[in-house]
Amino acid sequence: MRFRFVHAADIHLGYEQYNLVQRANDFAAAYLAMVEHAVSAGADFVLIAGDLFHRASADAWMLKQATRGLEILREADIPVIAVEGNHDVQHARKNLSWLEFLCDQKLLILLNVQSAANGHKALIPFDPRERFGSYVDIAGARIYGLKYYGAATGRILEEVGSLIEPGGNGYTILMLHNGMVGQVPHMHGGLAQAQTVSLHPPVDYLALGHVHKRLMEGWIFNPGSLESNSFEEMDWPHGFFDVEVDTDLPEKQVVTEVATPELRPFRRISVTADETVTLEQLVSRAEEKIEATRDIPTGAVVELHLGGVATFKRQDVPVGRLTARAQVRFNPLLVRVRNNLVPPGLVTVRRQERDSRSDIERQVVEHLVYQRADYRDRATAWARLILDVKNMAAEKDTPASIADHVREALRQDSVREEGGENRDLAQPLTVATTLDEPLHDMDPG
Repeated sequence: MRFRFVHAADIHLGYEQYNLVQRANDFAAAYLAMVEHAVSAGADFVLIAGDLFHRASADAWMLKQATRGLEILREADIPVIAVEGNHDVQHARKNLSWLEFLCDQKLLILLNVQSAANGHKALIPFDPRERFGSYVDIAGARIYGLKYYGAATGRILEEVGSLIEPGGNGYTILMLHNGMVGQVPHMHGGLAQAQTVSLHPPVDYLALGHVHKRLMEGWIFNPGSLESNSFEEMDWPHGFFDVEVDTDLPEKQVVTEVATPELRPFRRISVTADETVTLEQLVSRAEEKIEATRDIPTGAVVELHLGGVATFKRQDVPVGRLTARAQVRFNPLLVRVRNNLVPPGLVTVRRQERDSRSDIERQVVEHLVYQRADYRDRATAWARLILDVKNMAAEKDTPASIADHVREALRQDSVREEGGENRDLAQPLTVATTLDEPLHDMDPG
């Protein structure tokens, strides 16, 4: 049997990135471009692997954007199958999520595991009248879906994995709003390869989302996000997958990468200081770098990154002057000055290359933990757990999911001295920084 589908994820409708309405329009344009491709290609269905919306409290404009695309697909007889991502989920369960509303309006099919009478998770067929279920058969494929459960996803898959049965036409899809371990460094909560091995077979295509970086690894696929959600993603491809299936062939699927057309360009200009550079010299160096840069198109989002060790106060940097210089030079949509200068002795910064933002963040937190004598011998492990919790909060994970991750980390002795004893891990640990901006602006969700 032959059929074709589009796999998209992390659309983030309504994201006014950097408080710019134009960026929200960019995200909407990327979404509609995906919709138009599905129609012109004659897709049999579309998968949305979470985060259709950027925030669960969608306003009327966001809902109108989503509805417009879904109505175009419905008019073309192309069903949409979706799962809720961490940005879609309503944290107060008394509230109906917008994806649940769109499912009730018959604009999409929303899938998730269900709870049986005995309290265990169950997989049930989607009921078109009641508008809920765990799987659906469409165009020759059986499609299972699981919403975002954060660190609990692996445990839920262990419970329901054995319940997954292949469809009658020999092609099965499992859709999750999760990434894989190692897909992006320093990110938490991904699935390990060992947690997916038992799923293949029966699953032929694991459709992922959440992590905005593309992945094509055997039977595991993540298209990444349609648009750049942060400067960390500026060099990643953005778009979706067009998948052609022939169940009679040994290799059942051919997956084609489709780039988002007219993607908003992101460009970074980096200037590094050391302990011998004065404020005036750094500003002069930055202005010279701005004038020498040639590859920035009109309308780009530009970041001027200031890194390294500074003997002067970081707040003395004339941000307005540097911003104005770059605006005149490039005619961009936006100029951001990212001031990551640090005082001598706080972290070690290599002079020949700039540490990644996440590396600097890790060093800062580890340094602060190390100052507490009770935690000094476990500073690295505590810093890792602190950053996991901070990132989960930034990604709008539910409190229950964060607590689950902390419990699992403690269970695995991630904050214990290797080979030693657990010394009062319930003892409170407070870490605060005086930095005036978040160190980690990457949102994978």
